[in-house]
Amino acid sequence: MVDLSKVSGLPVKFDPETCAISFGDELRDPLYGTRELDALRPVLESPDCSGPEIVYWMYRNLRLRGDEHLLSTHRLRYDVSVFVSCMLGREPMKTSGHYHPPVWRGGPAYPEIYEILYGEGLFLLQKVSDYLAGPDRVEVQDVIAMRVKAGEKAMMPPGYGHVTINTLEVPLVMSNWVCADFNSHYQSVAKCRGFGYWLVKNGEDLEWVQNPEYPAGLPPLRFAEPRPMPELGLEPGVPMYSVCREQPELFAFLLRPQDYEEQMWKGVAVREPAPAPGVC
Repeated sequence: MVDLSKVSGLPVKFDPETCAISFGDELRDPLYGTRELDALRPVLESPDCSGPEIVYWMYRNLRLRGDEHLLSTHRLRYDVSVFVSCMLGREPMKTSGHYHPPVWRGGPAYPEIYEILYGEGLFLLQKVSDYLAGPDRVEVQDVIAMRVKAGEKAMMPPGYGHVTINTLEVPLVMSNWVCADFNSHYQSVAKCRGFGYWLVKNGEDLEWVQNPEYPAGLPPLRFAEPRPMPELGLEPGVPMYSVCREQPELFAFLLRPQDYEEQMWKGVAVREPAPAPGVC
């Protein structure tokens, strides 16, 4: 078992061989869920591919005993997810992808913040004209790919849906803080067979290819790197659970994104010019 307590700030251990995760007695039992391969088929390049029955596990509303106020008072929910390492057809393991609704009608959407606890995550962020629209009406306005290493934080800015991809030959474990006041939206992503770009294996290399289910066309894929956001309490190597436990007011950006747009975008450093096609 690998001890993840230093990177997570919680008594968590992980077995990379079995993907089993162990939570200490100090933690309240989280809500448990899984995502099966059959549920992911609508967003895959090869929906008939073979693979593991369960592709990832989700442990929602995880918290230390005595920290119930983080949810009840501050409306903040902490989750941990575990992803296998596998190929789904030509694609490395990926999540189904989702969008967040706006805080109010016509306002900014709820953001989310991720932290890599084990392995490495590749996030695909996508902004569209209407997150409820299917392929016949949707217009993709921006797509960004960002690779994030263990201990680093990945900001999902307001208005950007996101997919998580595991390109390594080891499992991926990540956590997130998010406002508990909404439900994510998955249906339009499934109708479009995923986001605008698929990451596929071509020989020994991985390359980005366009998803043909977007007839209106796609903007060029942009690439970004994560950056520290000290104003929000988000720095490499400092567990964001510990920060939020001590200073939950720093995570108000998850509830009031309209007040923190500049600070949030400091965490997404877009590289210009973009890398050559095929680089991820």
